[in-house]
Amino acid sequence: MTELEQQVALERDLYLHLLQVQGATSLVEPMRGVLARLVELTRAERAYLELYDDATAGDRRWSLSHGCSSSEEEHIRAVTSRGIVAAAIASGQTVHTPFALLDTRFSSARSVQEQRLEAVLCAPLSGSSPGVLYLEGQRGRGPFSPESVQVAETVARAIGTAVQRAGLHTWRETEDPTLPFRRKLRVDGIAGRSRALAHVFEQVSLAAPLDVSLLITGASGTGKTQLAQAIHDNSRRRGAPFLEINCAAIPEGLIESELFGSLPGAFPGARRTVGKVEAAEGGTLFLDEIAEIPLAAQGKLLQLLQSKQYYALASSRLAKANVRVIAATNADLEQLVTERRFREDLFYRLNVFTLHMPSLAERREDLGCLLEQLLARLADEHGLPGLRASPGFYAACEAMEWPGNVRQLRNRLEGALIRASAEGASFVEPRHLMDRAQPPQEGPLSFHEATRQFQRDLLRRELGSAWQVSEVARRLDLTRSHVYNLIKALGLKRE
Repeated sequence: MTELEQQVALERDLYLHLLQVQGATSLVEPMRGVLARLVELTRAERAYLELYDDATAGDRRWSLSHGCSSSEEEHIRAVTSRGIVAAAIASGQTVHTPFALLDTRFSSARSVQEQRLEAVLCAPLSGSSPGVLYLEGQRGRGPFSPESVQVAETVARAIGTAVQRAGLHTWRETEDPTLPFRRKLRVDGIAGRSRALAHVFEQVSLAAPLDVSLLITGASGTGKTQLAQAIHDNSRRRGAPFLEINCAAIPEGLIESELFGSLPGAFPGARRTVGKVEAAEGGTLFLDEIAEIPLAAQGKLLQLLQSKQYYALASSRLAKANVRVIAATNADLEQLVTERRFREDLFYRLNVFTLHMPSLAERREDLGCLLEQLLARLADEHGLPGLRASPGFYAACEAMEWPGNVRQLRNRLEGALIRASAEGASFVEPRHLMDRAQPPQEGPLSFHEATRQFQRDLLRRELGSAWQVSEVARRLDLTRSHVYNLIKALGLKRE
């Protein structure tokens, strides 16, 4: 059989499977056959099919793959293809890039760099329910042919029609592992339904009734304050005050008076002040960024935790305190203890019960819930219209990295909502995420100029402020000397 005859036979086989999909009530097995034939016909490495919720295109509800293991499928779904998939959903058009690693639309994604993606083809499904058909080319084979792109788009349209006919676009409520805890806990201020968050709620249900000191760990911006508030709200102290101190925001010389209060004579100009310990009497005192508290104040805090007693500044009278202390940190306290920057006895006294607040990357599936809750809350705070996010906006947010976690997400959403409201838009769209207009490009870049620009941006981003050349060389699979030569050739300087 000639190559042309083989091609015709493959096309015929593919369309026969598509006909089976159109008439099937259960689509899984027929679609497996379609993906297998499509990979063979287009000479792709793997194929992946993903469907999303009508309202939240970033929230996957159904997926199928061919040519990869379950772990590889999860990697494609959660990391590798996300920026490319999001672009296809947001634009409603096929995305075809011959070399994703050099494509400025996707090259900044860490996953694209790690996987060194080359040819990628992503076609949105037709119909009312968002979804994509994703093909990844074989390394070294170059871009997909125009015929392969056309075939993939035809298959995507047919699958979209079949999905709509079968009713897969009307999705059932997915299992919410946080629901059992939400029914018995007051945790409405924390959005999400991931297993990671369910584990946090399980820890809250255990720790809240116990009148012991707690330590909350987690990266900056994850919501440690909200978690501390939830613990207070579910404790026997919920009717009493909940007071917060950010230890990093108070000058070293004032932290003791802020905590314990002061009497006249404590320092020049001092007057009678009520400390947070006294103000939180009967309730909860939340000490955020506990690693930043000076060593001198650590000793007095230890006394408070051990004996429930303290001295106000310039006072000779020992005062009693009925307060629960919850501390939080994004630092490694054990390492600080080793470095003698944090008292070991205080660490053990605080670390009676530890809760970890996961980062946004650890509970990525909560992004849709967070978007909905934060947009509604921000609209209420600013008196703005209660705009919903478009499917493209969800996809755009899903494609972005959020190193600043929920705090960074909130700040970006705040700006997007303000811009959308000022524009009079019906939905918050991906364009509203942009905080400033992009400078106009005077003319098309040559291939050499575009490559040089890509190299400059990539190196600048990877080097960052740490400027660890050896680590950057390892991540980019380059020699250290090559990285140094690139730094010199591209005129990069350490900030």
